[in-house]
Amino acid sequence: MVKVDSTKISSSSIAVKCEKYAKPLLKRKKIIDLDSIGNQQNNNLVDFLNCQCKALKACADVQKSYSNCHSSVMGTGSYVGRKNCGEELEKLLTCVLEAGK
Repeated sequence: MVKVDSTKISSSSIAVKCEKYAKPLLKRKKIIDLDSIGNQQNNNLVDFLNCQCKALKACADVQKSYSNCHSSVMGTGSYVGRKNCGEELEKLLTCVLEAGK
């Protein structure tokens, strides 16, 4: 189970047009379970990360990898033998945080 603390997201590195996606994450300051596809916190994180990728023009390959995983899990119920995309989402989060520095 992959979990991440929402406080890892620094408000100083958020693109202006992505602030609306970051607000729910920064307001709650909770642990987000990256393996839990479909829950509200996970969806908020995905929306934020997708927006940041577009704003920063970075992490396109990692974003595509997550998107492929998500589509597969939602369509067939598994991706490479797993029932979640926690690893791909963690890589996307790491990439976005590094790109925003």
